[in-house]
Amino acid sequence: MNARPLFLLIRPHRGAAVITALQVLASGLTALLTFAVGILARAYATVPTEEVGYQVLAFGLVALLVVPLITLGSAAARLAARSRDDRLATLRLLGLTAARVRRLAVAEVTLIATVGVALGSLLSTSLPLALAALSVYGEPLRPSELWLPWWVWVTVPPTLVAIAGLSALLGLRRVVLSPLGVRLRQDAPRLSIWRVVIAVVVLGVAVLVTQLMSPGWGVVVLLGALTAVVIAVMAVLGVVGPFLVSLVARMTASSTSDPARLVAARGIQDDPRAAWRAVSTLAVATFILIPAGSLLGYLDTISRSVSREIMTHDQLSMFADARTMLLVLVALSFVVVACQVAITQTAAILENRELYVALDRIGMPRASIDRMRRLRVAISANIAVIGAAVAAVAVTLILVAIAVAVAPLFVVAIAVLLALGLLLIRGGVALTGPVLWRVLAAPERGE
Repeated sequence: MNARPLFLLIRPHRGAAVITALQVLASGLTALLTFAVGILARAYATVPTEEVGYQVLAFGLVALLVVPLITLGSAAARLAARSRDDRLATLRLLGLTAARVRRLAVAEVTLIATVGVALGSLLSTSLPLALAALSVYGEPLRPSELWLPWWVWVTVPPTLVAIAGLSALLGLRRVVLSPLGVRLRQDAPRLSIWRVVIAVVVLGVAVLVTQLMSPGWGVVVLLGALTAVVIAVMAVLGVVGPFLVSLVARMTASSTSDPARLVAARGIQDDPRAAWRAVSTLAVATFILIPAGSLLGYLDTISRSVSREIMTHDQLSMFADARTMLLVLVALSFVVVACQVAITQTAAILENRELYVALDRIGMPRASIDRMRRLRVAISANIAVIGAAVAAVAVTLILVAIAVAVAPLFVVAIAVLLALGLLLIRGGVALTGPVLWRVLAAPERGE
């Protein structure tokens, strides 16, 4: 085909400006937070002490945040790829093969991710100065000691770009790249009850492993077991989450007479995987927050008890630094949640603009359309928080029970933070309201 029409179709359009800007923001934030986590982990790992707890802190910081950061970057890339349906359909109608269309879409997303990662990596060079305000082992950090090895600065950006490209490819893999398949987004989800069976089995094994852990295993084995448990449970949340969201949506649709709630439930049933992805980071944040907050309360109780008199300076310093690390974990998790909410909700409006316009044309009040959109997210968010909380309590039951007994105020604080997380989701949906109003008022509606 002629190269000029191809260029006109693949070049950036005003309609994709919001998605492009969000993808650049998400890619840049992912790179920035990745380097921040690496710098903090290095600061803990290089503390001049034989206290092995610092090695555990460094390892835990990386292990618990690697999944949310990858989720943020991949969500932006996947949604950016799926938001280009109109141009993909046109390219297929003009005769391009499915493979070539897929390559063009992935290349575009990868290029945008490269720009974002480059900007984030550039901003990361100022992190040693910014993080020097923190203290580790009772002493302020020095910027000269916070620089990561050269191979980290060289390998992290290409890795993040590769993850974005792979996520874009996976986002298109389930789309039927026929001329009409692209336009209609034929992506029929198939969710089996085996998801629940697998989740129960994996969660049971994770609980058993955590109950059997003992110092006699050695630090290396304990870290390996802890890593396997964390990764397994996070993977289970991603497997069983869409099934639970679809099940609750089906029950809601069959029992409600509220039009907004009915449309919201049907929308979730149409693509439960997308509904879960919109709140998956909140589930991960909940899974991190409950054991982290419980441990924080336990450490605070120990540091204020008579046991303080028999503890070494290294142990007291390690407890103080553990509290700092747990606060950093929670803060970074919610930053990732806020960013992903903005991305997914803006992209969801642009992806489902035909639905919103059609509802507006048949007379559904715009306030009800906005309420339907909020309900669609709220149903999934509630399931994410409750499901992740159940998994976290099951895996760390002893720690949570101790926290309830000795530090109930910290347990209350956990509940408050989870409520704030749900409010953060609602706030993210509300902030994307102007995008919905612009879609409903767009002249291309054809009225």
